[in-house]
Amino acid sequence: MLRGGFFLFGKPLLHGRDEAPVRRAEVIALQPGRSYPVERAVLQCARLRERFCLIERQMDREIRIVEHQLVPARADTGKVTVTIGEGEEAQEVVFEEEFQYEFKKNLSTLCGGGFNAEDKDGTFKEAKFARPLRLALDNENQKLYVLEADAYKCIREVDLINEKVSTPWRAPGLHNLRTISFGTTCDTLFVGVEGSSSNVSTVFLLRSDGFVRHKTYAPRSGSNASILNPVDGELFINDYYKGMVLRWDRDKQEMVELVQCFNNNTDFTYCWSHDGKYLYALALGGASHSAIVRMEYDFATKTLGEPNTWVGMDGQLGYQDGVGEDARINQPYQMCTGPQGDFFLADTWNHCIRRIVDNAGTATVTTYAGIGGQLGFTEGDPLEAQLQFPTGVAVSDDGSTVYVADKENNRICKITVE
Repeated sequence: MLRGGFFLFGKPLLHGRDEAPVRRAEVIALQPGRSYPVERAVLQCARLRERFCLIERQMDREIRIVEHQLVPARADTGKVTVTIGEGEEAQEVVFEEEFQYEFKKNLSTLCGGGFNAEDKDGTFKEAKFARPLRLALDNENQKLYVLEADAYKCIREVDLINEKVSTPWRAPGLHNLRTISFGTTCDTLFVGVEGSSSNVSTVFLLRSDGFVRHKTYAPRSGSNASILNPVDGELFINDYYKGMVLRWDRDKQEMVELVQCFNNNTDFTYCWSHDGKYLYALALGGASHSAIVRMEYDFATKTLGEPNTWVGMDGQLGYQDGVGEDARINQPYQMCTGPQGDFFLADTWNHCIRRIVDNAGTATVTTYAGIGGQLGFTEGDPLEAQLQFPTGVAVSDDGSTVYVADKENNRICKITVE
């Protein structure tokens, strides 16, 4: 693995008509304006992340960097091609082994942090959080919305550009707040409310109103999770008493039972695929439930297919990377979709963030951040940093930043890829 910089790969090369080997170049870091002992060459790599260099012949055995070529962002492997000479005399060598770039990742505290839960607005340095629960990211306006539940019952707005935190909405009179998500656009926020005597399952807030007041969207008791299909805007909520997925029929103003995905009395939440074709249900209720099931959505009938276990196995908690039912998770609170179709999961009781890659319904689970089973408050290399019961996760449009609600550390973290 190579980390950062500009590189020239060592291999005997041919140059000119006599095909005499050019002096072998070791793997070296090239710097603009300096000369090195090899012929004129263009280093090309179609999928590398770093900039490579156009180098110019100086005498017979020296080169000088004269310009850089930008390689697409977030690419990580590719064939290196070295071209010697120009025109008809140009010769090309393609390296047999693919170059693999080792991305540099870092986990740091974006704002908040500390032992005490405290609700305070201000700059990133001043702001405090009280057990942040779940996240919703508005990539267009660069704002992160944080749901604080329990006694605080509010939405915090994290302005990623101006680096300020504010509280546009508080929810007196509502029971526990459990989920937050945008609709088909980022103009409407939907909040799942734990149904109680108030008989409210979902409320919504409008950007045009500054997200300062809510209205009831769907009534229901016995539910605490809601989410809209990102394509057709249909609302789905849960019935944790029955382990059932429900759809809100807007025309008839009634709930439609679709499919039972877990046993009775199972708390669970949702995540959609980007294209709205698959609904994922995350079981997190009690010590015996920790699995994710996958259901195919029929846009024409607005129904769901049979649930298939996608990650883990219900009733078998633990921490283990792996494929499908061989992987183990422990209390998955929130999952979001990445730009490449991958998923990021807040694996709460394992104190880590997992990355899931789906291949035609087969899920491969790896650890993206945190140390499985070890809680703490540290930063740095994501696989060495420590979290404490992370419950929320969101990812930027380009996949370069993952945001984490580190609940018991009362902070919002960011994991960046450089």
